[in-house]
Amino acid sequence: MQIKNKSISFVGVMLTDPSFRRFINFCIISAIIWFIPLYNVYVYLFLNNYRHHLTVHHKIYEYLTNGIIITTFYFMLRKKNVGGTVKDVLKNKNKLRGKVVIITGGYKGIGLAAVIEYVKYGCEIILACRCIKRMEELRKDLLSKYPDAKINTVQLDLSSYESIEKCANNILRKFPKIDIIVNNAGTLNQTLEYINGLEHTFFVNYFGHFYLINLLYKRILACDTLVINMSSIAHAMLNEKDVKYDFIFESKSKTDTNSNLLYRREYNFSKLCMLYYTQQLQIRLEKESTKACTVSINPGLVKTEFIL
Repeated sequence: MQIKNKSISFVGVMLTDPSFRRFINFCIISAIIWFIPLYNVYVYLFLNNYRHHLTVHHKIYEYLTNGIIITTFYFMLRKKNVGGTVKDVLKNKNKLRGKVVIITGGYKGIGLAAVIEYVKYGCEIILACRCIKRMEELRKDLLSKYPDAKINTVQLDLSSYESIEKCANNILRKFPKIDIIVNNAGTLNQTLEYINGLEHTFFVNYFGHFYLINLLYKRILACDTLVINMSSIAHAMLNEKDVKYDFIFESKSKTDTNSNLLYRREYNFSKLCMLYYTQQLQIRLEKESTKACTVSINPGLVKTEFIL
Protein backbone atom coordinates (compact mmCIF):
# COMPACT_ATOMS: atom_id res chain seq x y z
CA MET A 1 0.00 0.00 0.00
CA GLN A 2 1.56 3.29 -1.10
CA ILE A 3 0.43 6.85 -0.53
CA LYS A 4 2.07 9.28 -2.92
CA ASN A 5 1.65 13.02 -3.51
CA LYS A 6 0.05 13.36 -0.09
CA SER A 7 -0.28 17.15 -0.23
CA ILE A 8 -1.87 17.06 -3.68
CA SER A 9 -4.23 14.31 -2.55
CA PHE A 10 -5.25 16.24 0.56
CA VAL A 11 -5.92 19.47 -1.33
CA GLY A 12 -7.80 17.57 -4.02
CA VAL A 13 -10.08 15.88 -1.48
CA MET A 14 -10.67 19.17 0.34
CA LEU A 15 -11.70 20.89 -2.89
CA THR A 16 -14.26 18.17 -3.62
CA ASP A 17 -15.88 18.66 -0.21
CA PRO A 18 -19.16 20.64 -0.64
CA SER A 19 -18.93 22.26 2.81
CA PHE A 20 -15.38 23.44 2.16
CA ARG A 21 -16.29 24.75 -1.29
CA ARG A 22 -19.22 26.71 0.15
CA PHE A 23 -16.91 28.18 2.79
CA ILE A 24 -14.31 29.21 0.18
CA ASN A 25 -16.99 30.71 -2.09
CA PHE A 26 -18.45 32.66 0.83
CA CYS A 27 -15.01 34.04 1.78
CA ILE A 28 -14.19 35.10 -1.79
CA ILE A 29 -17.55 36.76 -2.45
CA SER A 30 -17.52 38.44 0.98
CA ALA A 31 -14.05 39.84 0.32
CA ILE A 32 -15.22 41.22 -3.02
CA ILE A 33 -18.27 42.81 -1.40
CA TRP A 34 -16.17 44.28 1.42
CA PHE A 35 -13.80 46.08 -0.96
CA ILE A 36 -16.44 47.32 -3.39
CA PRO A 37 -17.49 50.87 -2.37
CA LEU A 38 -21.20 50.12 -2.57
CA TYR A 39 -22.17 53.02 -0.34
CA ASN A 40 -20.18 55.40 -2.57
CA VAL A 41 -22.10 54.15 -5.58
CA TYR A 42 -25.39 54.63 -3.73
CA VAL A 43 -24.51 58.19 -2.70
CA TYR A 44 -23.28 59.08 -6.17
CA LEU A 45 -26.25 57.67 -8.03
CA PHE A 46 -29.12 58.55 -5.73
CA LEU A 47 -28.07 61.36 -3.41
CA ASN A 48 -25.75 63.38 -5.65
CA ASN A 49 -23.62 63.98 -2.58
CA TYR A 50 -20.34 62.26 -3.42
CA ARG A 51 -18.20 65.19 -2.19
CA HIS A 52 -18.41 63.93 1.40
CA HIS A 53 -16.83 60.57 0.61
CA LEU A 54 -13.84 61.16 2.89
CA THR A 55 -15.74 61.96 6.07
CA VAL A 56 -15.59 59.66 9.09
CA HIS A 57 -19.36 59.24 9.08
CA HIS A 58 -19.26 58.21 5.47
CA LYS A 59 -16.64 55.51 6.20
CA ILE A 60 -18.77 54.15 9.04
CA TYR A 61 -21.81 54.01 6.74
CA GLU A 62 -19.69 52.29 4.09
CA TYR A 63 -18.50 49.57 6.51
CA LEU A 64 -22.01 49.13 7.93
CA THR A 65 -23.47 48.77 4.43
CA ASN A 66 -20.93 46.13 3.41
CA GLY A 67 -21.35 44.33 6.73
CA ILE A 68 -25.13 44.19 6.34
CA ILE A 69 -24.83 42.91 2.77
CA ILE A 70 -22.34 40.17 3.78
CA THR A 71 -24.53 39.15 6.73
CA THR A 72 -27.59 39.01 4.46
CA PHE A 73 -25.59 36.95 1.95
CA TYR A 74 -24.56 34.53 4.71
CA PHE A 75 -28.14 33.91 5.86
CA MET A 76 -29.31 33.56 2.26
CA LEU A 77 -26.69 30.82 1.75
CA ARG A 78 -27.84 29.04 4.90
CA LYS A 79 -31.48 29.33 3.88
CA LYS A 80 -30.84 28.15 0.34
CA ASN A 81 -28.25 25.50 1.33
CA VAL A 82 -26.24 26.16 -1.81
CA GLY A 83 -24.26 23.07 -2.78
CA GLY A 84 -26.97 20.52 -2.13
CA THR A 85 -28.63 18.89 0.85
CA VAL A 86 -30.13 15.55 1.75
CA LYS A 87 -33.48 16.89 0.50
CA ASP A 88 -32.01 17.31 -2.98
CA VAL A 89 -30.71 13.74 -2.96
CA LEU A 90 -33.88 12.21 -1.54
CA LYS A 91 -36.42 13.73 -3.91
CA ASN A 92 -38.12 10.34 -4.25
CA LYS A 93 -38.39 9.96 -0.50
CA ASN A 94 -41.44 7.72 -0.68
CA LYS A 95 -39.23 4.96 -2.04
CA LEU A 96 -37.61 4.73 1.41
CA ARG A 97 -40.87 4.09 3.25
CA GLY A 98 -40.81 0.68 4.93
CA LYS A 99 -37.09 0.10 4.32
CA VAL A 100 -35.16 -1.56 7.15
CA VAL A 101 -32.04 0.41 8.04
CA ILE A 102 -29.25 -0.64 10.41
CA ILE A 103 -27.17 2.23 11.80
CA THR A 104 -24.13 1.67 14.02
CA GLY A 105 -23.30 4.44 16.49
CA GLY A 106 -26.67 6.05 15.91
CA TYR A 107 -27.30 7.93 19.16
CA LYS A 108 -25.01 10.90 18.53
CA GLY A 109 -23.28 12.92 15.83
CA ILE A 110 -23.67 11.97 12.19
CA GLY A 111 -25.33 8.69 13.12
CA LEU A 112 -28.07 10.49 15.06
CA ALA A 113 -28.67 12.88 12.16
CA ALA A 114 -29.01 9.89 9.83
CA VAL A 115 -31.44 8.15 12.20
CA ILE A 116 -33.69 11.22 12.36
CA GLU A 117 -33.74 11.60 8.56
CA TYR A 118 -34.51 7.91 7.99
CA VAL A 119 -37.32 8.07 10.57
CA LYS A 120 -38.80 11.07 8.77
CA TYR A 121 -38.84 9.11 5.54
CA GLY A 122 -40.71 6.21 7.10
CA CYS A 123 -37.89 3.68 7.51
CA GLU A 124 -37.74 1.01 10.18
CA ILE A 125 -34.60 1.65 12.22
CA ILE A 126 -32.29 -0.85 13.88
CA LEU A 127 -30.00 1.03 16.27
CA ALA A 128 -26.81 -0.94 16.84
CA CYS A 129 -24.85 0.80 19.59
CA ARG A 130 -22.83 -0.02 22.69
CA CYS A 131 -24.89 1.75 25.36
CA ILE A 132 -28.37 0.25 25.84
CA LYS A 133 -29.50 3.09 28.10
CA ARG A 134 -28.70 5.81 25.55
CA MET A 135 -30.37 3.85 22.77
CA GLU A 136 -33.55 3.50 24.82
CA GLU A 137 -33.51 7.20 25.69
CA LEU A 138 -33.18 8.07 22.01
CA ARG A 139 -35.91 5.60 21.09
CA LYS A 140 -38.35 7.18 23.57
CA ASP A 141 -37.46 10.67 22.43
CA LEU A 142 -38.01 9.83 18.75
CA LEU A 143 -41.28 8.02 19.45
CA SER A 144 -42.56 11.10 21.28
CA LYS A 145 -41.93 13.14 18.12
CA TYR A 146 -42.77 10.45 15.56
CA PRO A 147 -45.38 8.13 17.16
CA ASP A 148 -45.61 5.90 14.08
CA ALA A 149 -41.86 5.31 13.89
CA LYS A 150 -40.48 1.78 14.09
CA ILE A 151 -37.27 1.83 16.11
CA ASN A 152 -35.48 -1.27 17.33
CA THR A 153 -32.33 -1.53 19.42
CA VAL A 154 -29.57 -4.14 19.35
CA GLN A 155 -26.48 -3.87 21.54
CA LEU A 156 -23.22 -3.74 19.59
CA ASP A 157 -19.72 -3.25 20.95
CA LEU A 158 -17.44 -3.09 17.92
CA SER A 159 -14.38 -3.83 20.07
CA SER A 160 -15.74 -7.26 21.07
CA TYR A 161 -15.93 -10.34 18.83
CA GLU A 162 -18.62 -11.80 21.09
CA SER A 163 -20.76 -8.66 20.95
CA ILE A 164 -20.48 -8.41 17.16
CA GLU A 165 -21.48 -12.06 16.75
CA LYS A 166 -24.39 -11.68 19.16
CA CYS A 167 -25.59 -8.55 17.37
CA ALA A 168 -25.42 -10.24 13.96
CA ASN A 169 -27.31 -13.29 15.24
CA ASN A 170 -30.03 -11.10 16.77
CA ILE A 171 -30.46 -9.19 13.51
CA LEU A 172 -30.56 -12.35 11.40
CA ARG A 173 -33.12 -13.90 13.73
CA LYS A 174 -35.45 -10.92 14.10
CA PHE A 175 -35.23 -9.18 10.73
CA PRO A 176 -35.65 -11.23 7.55
CA LYS A 177 -35.07 -8.12 5.44
CA ILE A 178 -32.16 -5.65 5.55
CA ASP A 179 -32.31 -2.83 3.00
CA ILE A 180 -29.59 -0.44 4.16
CA ILE A 181 -26.62 -0.73 6.52
CA VAL A 182 -24.86 2.45 7.66
CA ASN A 183 -21.48 1.63 9.21
CA ASN A 184 -21.10 4.89 11.06
CA ALA A 185 -19.70 4.12 14.53
CA GLY A 186 -16.14 5.23 15.20
CA THR A 187 -13.67 6.27 17.85
CA LEU A 188 -10.52 8.35 18.23
CA ASN A 189 -8.26 7.46 21.14
CA GLN A 190 -5.75 9.84 22.68
CA THR A 191 -3.38 7.00 23.55
CA LEU A 192 -2.23 3.83 21.80
CA GLU A 193 -4.46 1.06 23.14
CA TYR A 194 -4.95 -2.58 22.18
CA ILE A 195 -7.97 -4.83 22.38
CA ASN A 196 -7.98 -8.50 21.39
CA GLY A 197 -4.41 -8.04 20.20
CA LEU A 198 -5.35 -5.28 17.72
CA GLU A 199 -5.05 -1.51 17.94
CA HIS A 200 -8.33 -0.18 19.39
CA THR A 201 -9.14 2.58 16.86
CA PHE A 202 -8.40 0.25 13.95
CA PHE A 203 -10.56 -2.47 15.52
CA VAL A 204 -13.63 -0.28 16.13
CA ASN A 205 -13.52 1.93 13.03
CA TYR A 206 -12.68 -0.75 10.49
CA PHE A 207 -12.24 -4.34 11.62
CA GLY A 208 -15.41 -4.51 13.74
CA HIS A 209 -17.52 -3.33 10.81
CA PHE A 210 -15.67 -5.71 8.49
CA TYR A 211 -16.52 -8.62 10.78
CA LEU A 212 -20.17 -7.54 11.13
CA ILE A 213 -20.65 -7.30 7.35
CA ASN A 214 -18.99 -10.68 6.92
CA LEU A 215 -21.50 -12.24 9.34
CA LEU A 216 -24.43 -10.58 7.53
CA TYR A 217 -23.04 -11.21 4.04
CA LYS A 218 -25.52 -13.89 2.91
CA ARG A 219 -28.47 -11.75 4.05
CA ILE A 220 -26.96 -8.77 2.22
CA LEU A 221 -26.84 -10.79 -1.00
CA ALA A 222 -30.40 -12.04 -0.57
CA CYS A 223 -31.87 -8.61 0.21
CA ASP A 224 -29.93 -6.52 -2.35
CA THR A 225 -28.69 -4.43 0.56
CA LEU A 226 -26.99 -1.05 0.23
CA VAL A 227 -23.94 -0.90 2.53
CA ILE A 228 -22.81 2.63 3.40
CA ASN A 229 -19.34 2.86 4.97
CA MET A 230 -18.39 6.08 6.73
CA SER A 231 -14.89 7.04 5.67
CA SER A 232 -13.20 10.43 6.06
CA ILE A 233 -10.99 12.98 4.39
CA ALA A 234 -8.50 12.06 7.13
CA HIS A 235 -7.14 9.21 5.02
CA ALA A 236 -5.52 11.82 2.74
CA MET A 237 -3.44 13.12 5.67
CA LEU A 238 -1.42 9.92 6.01
CA ASN A 239 2.31 10.07 5.51
CA GLU A 240 3.73 7.29 3.37
CA LYS A 241 5.94 6.20 6.27
CA ASP A 242 2.84 5.81 8.45
CA VAL A 243 1.30 3.19 6.16
CA LYS A 244 2.62 0.05 7.80
CA TYR A 245 1.05 -2.74 9.76
CA ASP A 246 3.30 -3.23 12.78
CA PHE A 247 1.35 -0.84 15.02
CA ILE A 248 -1.92 -2.69 14.31
CA PHE A 249 -0.74 -5.84 16.10
CA GLU A 250 0.12 -5.58 19.77
CA SER A 251 2.76 -8.29 19.46
CA LYS A 252 4.63 -6.36 16.73
CA SER A 253 4.13 -2.74 17.78
CA LYS A 254 7.33 -0.94 18.76
CA THR A 255 6.41 2.71 18.44
CA ASP A 256 4.09 5.03 20.35
CA THR A 257 1.16 6.84 18.82
CA ASN A 258 1.35 10.20 17.10
CA SER A 259 0.42 12.82 19.71
CA ASN A 260 -0.93 15.24 17.09
CA LEU A 261 -4.68 14.50 17.02
CA LEU A 262 -5.18 16.32 13.71
CA TYR A 263 -2.85 13.90 11.95
CA ARG A 264 -3.80 10.90 14.05
CA ARG A 265 -2.11 7.93 12.39
CA GLU A 266 -4.37 5.21 13.75
CA TYR A 267 -7.60 7.05 12.92
CA ASN A 268 -6.42 8.06 9.46
CA PHE A 269 -5.24 4.53 8.73
CA SER A 270 -8.55 3.03 9.84
CA LYS A 271 -10.42 5.32 7.46
CA LEU A 272 -8.07 4.45 4.62
CA CYS A 273 -8.74 0.76 5.31
CA MET A 274 -12.49 1.42 5.25
CA LEU A 275 -12.12 3.12 1.88
CA TYR A 276 -10.15 0.23 0.37
CA TYR A 277 -12.48 -2.31 1.97
CA THR A 278 -15.47 -0.63 0.30
CA GLN A 279 -13.79 -0.90 -3.08
CA GLN A 280 -12.96 -4.57 -2.59
CA LEU A 281 -16.41 -5.38 -1.22
CA GLN A 282 -18.02 -3.78 -4.27
CA ILE A 283 -15.81 -5.88 -6.58
CA ARG A 284 -16.89 -8.96 -4.63
CA LEU A 285 -20.59 -8.05 -4.82
CA GLU A 286 -20.42 -7.47 -8.57
CA LYS A 287 -19.40 -11.10 -8.98
CA GLU A 288 -22.49 -12.32 -7.12
CA SER A 289 -26.05 -12.73 -8.39
CA THR A 290 -27.32 -9.71 -6.47
CA LYS A 291 -28.13 -6.02 -6.78
CA ALA A 292 -26.44 -5.33 -3.44
CA CYS A 293 -23.82 -2.61 -3.56
CA THR A 294 -21.60 -0.58 -1.26
CA VAL A 295 -20.35 3.00 -1.15
CA SER A 296 -18.01 4.94 1.11
CA ILE A 297 -18.81 8.46 2.25
CA ASN A 298 -16.70 11.43 3.24
CA PRO A 299 -19.21 13.38 5.37
CA GLY A 300 -17.29 16.63 5.03
CA LEU A 301 -16.76 19.17 7.79
CA VAL A 302 -19.31 18.32 10.47
CA LYS A 303 -19.47 19.63 14.03
CA THR A 304 -19.48 16.49 16.19
CA GLU A 305 -17.65 15.29 19.30
CA PHE A 306 -14.69 14.58 17.00
CA ILE A 307 -14.53 18.21 15.82
CA LEU A 308 -15.66 20.81 18.32
